[in-house]
Amino acid sequence: MLDRAIITSASNKFFPSLINLLGSIKHNYPTASQIFVYDLGLSTPFRKELELIEGVTCISMPKFVPFWRSCYTWKSYIFAHPQARLNFYLDAGCQVLRPLDTIFEAIDRDGYFLIYQGGTFADIVPNSYKEQFNVSKELDNLQCLHAGIFGFKVGSQAEQPIAFAYQAARDGLAIGFSVYEQWRNKGVDKNNIIRDCRVFRHDMTLLNIGFRKAYGDSLRIHSVEQYAGGKGDHPEQYIWQMRLGYRSLDFLSPSSLHLRSGPLVWFNRLVVGGMIIIKNINIAFKRAFGLIP
Repeated sequence: MLDRAIITSASNKFFPSLINLLGSIKHNYPTASQIFVYDLGLSTPFRKELELIEGVTCISMPKFVPFWRSCYTWKSYIFAHPQARLNFYLDAGCQVLRPLDTIFEAIDRDGYFLIYQGGTFADIVPNSYKEQFNVSKELDNLQCLHAGIFGFKVGSQAEQPIAFAYQAARDGLAIGFSVYEQWRNKGVDKNNIIRDCRVFRHDMTLLNIGFRKAYGDSLRIHSVEQYAGGKGDHPEQYIWQMRLGYRSLDFLSPSSLHLRSGPLVWFNRLVVGGMIIIKNINIAFKRAFGLIP
């Protein structure tokens, strides 16, 4: 087994962000060991480019349950199937700003690496889940833990909450939306399940239940500004979490990932460029009609 691994995942929608993330790792953390990318539905040209990048391994996501694509059910599978002794998962909508050795050292020391998401445990955990899993009300005011930037160590106590989240996801408990977020209930996530909490957070809800039941308030939690903030939020920031909120990306040049760029790579960059233009036009249209701030 490898000692360290960076893990991420993407479908076509997040391919521009994925390329940017990989380029930022190559540029700002050149000593990074193996990077694993789970294919959540990438087109053939996109996947073939990933297979050309040195140090990157592309993994097809197993269809481990019929609803694996819905409501981030797939993410719990990734956490439950480590690629190395020390694993660091990053959502594709992140950009690495400096070497990540300090994070891997924290994973090795604590068995996990966690940051705050914002909001409280009570916000994201349905009352029915609290009853089902005998969750104490004393956890209600604890802050939410992030599931998109997360480290874990094989053989540590952290494997217990990860195993819990994976089994709960297999049982369909990542699926559903709260009453106030039915606008998100569409596409591959479409379902008729309503969860009785303010903002149900799928895989993140399950991971929070597992970790809080196992550790309570004794977890070592790291600064969201330093490890997942907006760009420039912290003087020693490690990760910028932009999600899909970018207007442009810093590491789209083929030279960020390839010593030599063939027709496939240039074709993909043309497609990516078009995707970003369409995305920005869509944002401008929504702002013009007051649909978003």
